[in-house]
Amino acid sequence: MRKIFAVFLVLLALATVAFALFRAPKDREARSAAGGILTPLPSIPPPTATPPATAVPTEAVVHTVNAGDTLLGISIQYDVDMDEILQANGMDDPDVLEIGQALTIPGIVLPTAVPLETLQAAIGEEIAAVPKPPYVAVNSVPEGNFIIFSDEAKALARETYARSQELGRNPRAFTTAGDSTTEIPFFLARFDEGPYNLGEYEYLQPVIDYFHGSFDHDSASVRVGLHSWTLFDPTWADKARCQANEAPLPCEIRLQNPAILIIRLGSNDYGVPELFDKSIRQAVEYALEQGVIPVIGTKGDRGEGSDNNNEILRQIAADYDLMLWDYDVVAGTMPGRGLDQDNVHMTTFYAHDYTLPEAFTRGHAMHNLTALMVLDTIWKEVILPQN
Repeated sequence: MRKIFAVFLVLLALATVAFALFRAPKDREARSAAGGILTPLPSIPPPTATPPATAVPTEAVVHTVNAGDTLLGISIQYDVDMDEILQANGMDDPDVLEIGQALTIPGIVLPTAVPLETLQAAIGEEIAAVPKPPYVAVNSVPEGNFIIFSDEAKALARETYARSQELGRNPRAFTTAGDSTTEIPFFLARFDEGPYNLGEYEYLQPVIDYFHGSFDHDSASVRVGLHSWTLFDPTWADKARCQANEAPLPCEIRLQNPAILIIRLGSNDYGVPELFDKSIRQAVEYALEQGVIPVIGTKGDRGEGSDNNNEILRQIAADYDLMLWDYDVVAGTMPGRGLDQDNVHMTTFYAHDYTLPEAFTRGHAMHNLTALMVLDTIWKEVILPQN
């Protein structure tokens, strides 16, 4: 009888452990995109009380018909039945669309934007409350060593931003052109989703508030295996979101309507330096034509066997007077350049807690922090002075 009871206790204990594991969140451990390295999730303090919900004013979504649009494609893009779109717009024939026609998309509403002046005033108070320290560094590297923003680059950025506002670009939106190293959720998404702890970089919180909604945006110009030259190749476009014969970068500019474009490519562009150079320049010129501020970012890997692609990127930034986000400089301060086992993808840091020393040894943690510093610099040097 005692043996049976002992066996029963053992089985009960095993069942309890199994139930606890079943109940554990799926993201208890974050897996690197390629290397499969597991980063344990640290303990997270209990959430604070959620404030009462308040009504948010909304505005209906309106789609402007472009060349090549079909009602089927529009219904797929917004995940709304064609018959509902027909009914909402008093239409009978799904095949009759006119370029420039405004279609109301039923069942979808967007929050009405807070007036920019109101937001700027509120954020101005935050900046005053959390001023930027006089000296900012990452792993003892001064900010000015990896964010290169010359007076000429500032002048061009301000000129481009002024044009962006004439074209109706969203001053509170940015986007990315990149490969798997800039995919969500690894790149920046946590600053929209939480939790995170900025630690001594808490002065960056206002820029997170300002660009809220862009950090976890799924860019149509970010794809696994993307090359610089496929930014303008329609076969690489997301068919569910992009229009017929529309390439990834033009599609993303149309969808996100950003004021800033972070160009972070080169990890897949091996052995064709001339094509890489030409393609990045094409992306830069397209962004400038569209009234979008381009930012050139370097990479931490040496996949091409040298630093050649980064040197090309640095030269392009200098030639066009663009801001250079020289992440490669910070990568050089970390063990293994902050790279995972494949020496291309970065090591993860699920916690996003910049009070922990480990953060400053992990690729994605430093990639995200320095990218946030780039956005903060553009916001304070370019956008705020013009609003």
